Amino acid sequence: MSNKKTFGAGFDDLANTSDLKKVTFINRETDKSFSLENIPGKQASVKILYSIAQTNYSQINRSVARTGIALFGDYAQEEEQQPNSHPNIHFLMNIMTNDEEWLVNAE
Repeated sequence: MSNKKTFGAGFDDLANTSDLKKVTFINRETDKSFSLENIPGKQASVKILYSIAQTNYSQINRSVARTGIALFGDYAQEEEQQPNSHPNIHFLMNIMTNDEEWLVNAE
C-alpha cells in the first residue's frame, strides 16, 4: 500500500501557471490581504487557487472554494484529519465556513 498522495481529478488539466510570480488575495469585506509566491512547495497551491479564481471573475467564494478543495485531492483529506497541516486548503475551508469572498490578483 502506497502513502503517495495525489491531487484530485482535473488537476492535470489546469492551466500552466509557471509564468506567475505570485498571487495576491484580498478579502472583499475586510480588505485583509496576503500573497502566495509561486515557488517550489507552493506551486500546486498557486495553480489551484489561481485557476479556480479565473472561473469566477478573479474571485474565490464558497462555490469555487469547494472546487478547489476537490482539486487538492488527498491533501484535503489530510487537512481535515490534521487541521492547519495545509494552510492553503485551510484557507479554502474557511471561505466555505465563513461565506467569504476574496479577490485574486496575479503578477
